[in-house]
Amino acid sequence: MQLHRRVFFIAGFDPKSPRYYHQLYRGLARHRAPGAEGHDGPPPEVGPRRALNDWADEWDVSWPRPDGAAPLVTRYTVLRWDDIVRRHWARGMRTVWRDHWLFYVDGWRQGFFRRTWQGSRRNWMFVTFPLALLLAWTLLTLALGAGVMGVLSATGASAASVVAMAAIVAGAHWSWRRMSHWLGADWLMRLYGFSHAQAAGQLEGLQQRIDAMAALIRESGDADTPARELLVVGHSAGATLAASALSRALAPLASSLAPTPEFALLTLGHCIPLVYLFETAQDLREELDSLVADRRLTWVDYTAPADWAGCAEIPPWPRPGAARLLRLSPRFPQILDAQRYQSLRRNRLAMHMQYLKPPDRAGSYDLLAFTAGAQTLRERHPGATSGMP
Repeated sequence: MQLHRRVFFIAGFDPKSPRYYHQLYRGLARHRAPGAEGHDGPPPEVGPRRALNDWADEWDVSWPRPDGAAPLVTRYTVLRWDDIVRRHWARGMRTVWRDHWLFYVDGWRQGFFRRTWQGSRRNWMFVTFPLALLLAWTLLTLALGAGVMGVLSATGASAASVVAMAAIVAGAHWSWRRMSHWLGADWLMRLYGFSHAQAAGQLEGLQQRIDAMAALIRESGDADTPARELLVVGHSAGATLAASALSRALAPLASSLAPTPEFALLTLGHCIPLVYLFETAQDLREELDSLVADRRLTWVDYTAPADWAGCAEIPPWPRPGAARLLRLSPRFPQILDAQRYQSLRRNRLAMHMQYLKPPDRAGSYDLLAFTAGAQTLRERHPGATSGMP
């Protein structure tokens, strides 16, 4: 069977398995907004999920064609690293706090926050939000404790002072956990701590997994009858892995004389600067430079300015190159109902996951059409141009 497209999808910093992402993708096919590409004809068909190996699952997608010709078939492969995420995610809150503290201390030492400020005031505010929230809550707790202790000391109730202080500490911890979860700060703390560890090369097994991903991508691009398009999709922190894997995959294909597909990279809600702005991330910066230097590549990024975990105002590449590059917003306010969008504004994690979910109205952002439709990413985005003369 001749494939129209090979898609390799890498999820973000999420412990969920490919089963969850298969369900999300089926939702894209079931809930096509009126006016969306392919809405008026037979619905696209998403096949069952099957295991390719220990760290990759895949399924086929059939996209009907209006002329009655055979449908276009896309093979959609989820490159797993949820096992690595779970090892990091499962650590206790004491370790999470330590990792988060190291993110700020080491980030200050390495100039991470200065570079973030220079790149985007908005994203600087996002990355400092959990720390600012913690400091404000700590000062409020100390002020409350000082006031209570002052009143009890005046009455000479020393035993009551001890009990009151213990109650204040316990209450502050409980209320902080509740508030940080409600505001999404605890999730951001985990993401930032992970990004710091990734920049420092402290994540066991991650680089080996990226090498394996790159080998699979390279194998599909070097096939005797390759698909028309080879598209790598990375969401959130998975965008960083997607860029690294594709960079490693393309390097050996540079001298290949065999027919090759169109190479494309689609990043969604990217947070790549959370890694490459650290001085210790030299290897990643070199991979990004190598990637954008490849004239065969089209790289399109969709990141919403309202997405706190994404870096909408900082490019996913440190500097432009010969590749076709384009940064866009999915324009969630235009493709979502007003009530639904306001709900997302209050739920940062839900906002960050919306890239993978169906919209309410048709618009320029259409993940199902990007990954299964007739046009390639390059054809859909003629505005993607090289950053070099």
